[in-house]
Amino acid sequence: MNLRKRLALAAAAVAVGSGLAFAPLASAAPQAAADSCAYPYVCFYKGSTKTGQFKDVTSGWQNLGASKGATSMVNTRRDDIVYTHFTNGQTWCTPPLNTTTFNSWVVDKVRISSASSC
Repeated sequence: MNLRKRLALAAAAVAVGSGLAFAPLASAAPQAAADSCAYPYVCFYKGSTKTGQFKDVTSGWQNLGASKGATSMVNTRRDDIVYTHFTNGQTWCTPPLNTTTFNSWVVDKVRISSASSC
């Protein structure tokens, strides 16, 4: 096995071993999701179905209700970050104008912050 393949396998093993392979992933909001989620909302989806939207900046967590276990979230806010809380106790920060895919983590709470970066 050449060095490049060994390094790739080692990096993958570290990611899986540390749980990063299952952690949420943030990326620029896809156009279809952004079209169904108007500014200044933070919207949650199960597949392509919108299950809820939030817009209030809060100092504490808001329970998701019908959006608990959502598969993705879109942050349409231009200057505010969004923290998501998961049933495993972990949290994740999504920057403005980004979407997060939750993978195997189960999201259960949200907090919108007026901070502009994570």
